[in-house]
Amino acid sequence: MKITGIKTIQTPRYSNLLWVQILTDTGPMGLGETFRNPEAIVSYIHETCAPYLIGRDPGRINEHADNMLNWTANRYLGYPTRSVEFRGNSAIDIALWDLKAKTAGLSLVDMLGGLCRDKIPIYNTCAGQGYNWKSNSTSRLVLAGGESKANNVVPDDLEAQINRPGELAQSLLDDGITAMKIWPFDEAAFETKGQRISTERLKEALDRIERIRDTVGDKIDIMLEYHSLWQLAPALKIARHVDEFDIFWHEDPINMAQIIDLAEYRSRVKAPVAGSEALGTALWYRDALAAGAIDYMHYDLGWIGGITEALRISAIAHAHNRMMCPHDRTGPVVWIANLHMSLAFPTAMIFESVQTFYLGFYNDLVTDLPVIQQGQAYPMQGTGLGAELQPGIAGGGGYNRSHNDGR
Repeated sequence: MKITGIKTIQTPRYSNLLWVQILTDTGPMGLGETFRNPEAIVSYIHETCAPYLIGRDPGRINEHADNMLNWTANRYLGYPTRSVEFRGNSAIDIALWDLKAKTAGLSLVDMLGGLCRDKIPIYNTCAGQGYNWKSNSTSRLVLAGGESKANNVVPDDLEAQINRPGELAQSLLDDGITAMKIWPFDEAAFETKGQRISTERLKEALDRIERIRDTVGDKIDIMLEYHSLWQLAPALKIARHVDEFDIFWHEDPINMAQIIDLAEYRSRVKAPVAGSEALGTALWYRDALAAGAIDYMHYDLGWIGGITEALRISAIAHAHNRMMCPHDRTGPVVWIANLHMSLAFPTAMIFESVQTFYLGFYNDLVTDLPVIQQGQAYPMQGTGLGAELQPGIAGGGGYNRSHNDGR
């Protein structure tokens, strides 16, 4: 089998998302995905990745991962994560694993070694429709409108975490979901560039957490997301106040490149620290764990180098007795790939999910999604990832660019 073409697919409605299809001379096709800055990633894939990959054996994934980062295809040696190169390589790598599993007639989880559990608990990240769909959007806590074909049954958890956090927590419990993630401090961070938080803003954010506890008590775990927005001093001030609510974890509380500061933060707070969707390759985890800076390993498959890098991280997690919780608030392909990883490795603890997305616009984009029942995610059916892009997306419903061998 040889790679004959690389196709990148975008759609203006969900313009932060980028899909990659790897075409072969024998028919099977691999599907990958990444997120943010898609135009630059498209240019990189067709300028650098495609000329290297076309004509090569798609099954030599380890070789391709190395060459696209260090040798034949590219000589990029920047900081290890989230660059255009890493995002493009991530989408390619996921597609290569999808293709390899399909060629073997296996589900991706079986290609990774098989199930180590029959299901995994989820937590709900409380985003809303339209949150982070568009290119150049930020992670700010603002209400953004959006629609999908399932709009009439899709909750707006972003609005609810602001205005009705207790009611939201109860609704999740009613559905069997026992953990939720919110980010009540983000707007205060944007006002001061993370340098200070006023007493008024602090009380406003704490009130949202308190309303959850007042409504459901300790029946639900509360994860706090800070999006790496805070300087160390105000981050510690916030933590002193929120730790009294028995927070499950503090996620990306400061700039996660500042590992020494992060280690100090972890040493002074009560709740564990999760990191990092922002920086999360194997090299970063090596350094963060050596510094005693994190507890939970929260990487993003679409930003770190794909499944190949996640396998390296899983080995580090096992060696350091740490748990993995792959990040997702992006697109359905990465979400599905996260599920395969989480079901294949015992170090995975919980599966991040956004009910607003999987009940809503994910259905517009892919043919199949994981079954979520009573707060548990179940394995995908079929070979590879177990899902393809919807025909309207893959067949020309967006901005498509192909790179082939000229035959």
